[in-house]
Amino acid sequence: MPLSLDIGPRINKVAISDELIARFKELIERRVFVPGNRLPPERDLAEALAVSRPTLRQALRALQIMGVIKARQGSGSYLADSASDIMRVPLEFALALKNVAKTDLFETRRTLEVELASLAAERRTNDDLQAMRRALGEMEKAMGDPEAWCRTEPEFHGCIVRAARNGVMTTIIEMLSQMLMESRKETVRLLTDYTSSYRSHENIYVEIDKQDSTAAAKMMMEHFALIEKMAKQRTKPVGTASIE
Repeated sequence: MPLSLDIGPRINKVAISDELIARFKELIERRVFVPGNRLPPERDLAEALAVSRPTLRQALRALQIMGVIKARQGSGSYLADSASDIMRVPLEFALALKNVAKTDLFETRRTLEVELASLAAERRTNDDLQAMRRALGEMEKAMGDPEAWCRTEPEFHGCIVRAARNGVMTTIIEMLSQMLMESRKETVRLLTDYTSSYRSHENIYVEIDKQDSTAAAKMMMEHFALIEKMAKQRTKPVGTASIE
């Protein structure tokens, strides 16, 4: 059965694997392939692109390693619906090769989230504020419970990221958050002053609610300063406290 999607001209024989991956990127940008949706059957894709099925599988496997597509047993391949896994494994290898310190990740996240807080104050909607209030409510209930706090606290930061509405910074934050998940869990288990941490998050919310971008950025900076202070009190490296 001919494929009905407009997937462009047939693939040339030169650098075919690279061209296949580039074609997938183009199709995603054009929204021919939609995040979360199932890709066309392998046979139809190979025929439409004029490549062999083994060659197509090689490209699909590379995209799977990058996190761009997900293979489901008996169901086919699906385009990822979240940026959090895309390029996570290659990025982890790149950082390992450069021997990047966890403190570098902490500094990167701090830089991004300060700006995101400022943008969130400018762009937040009532729905965004409602989501932040819900997240704060869940955090308040989770005080004293490390496992619950570790589940609820990231959601507040996620609300700010979404309210900022910057696709590039959102993607970077999602990738970093995934990489720092284990250190997040370790840090939260050592957290003793839940009240100060909660108030720090609440202060950020207040400024975002008031749409004071300068004050929101300042409160986020103070939040990260509190994280560093708590880390030093526990004699832990700063990077391990990067996700309270």
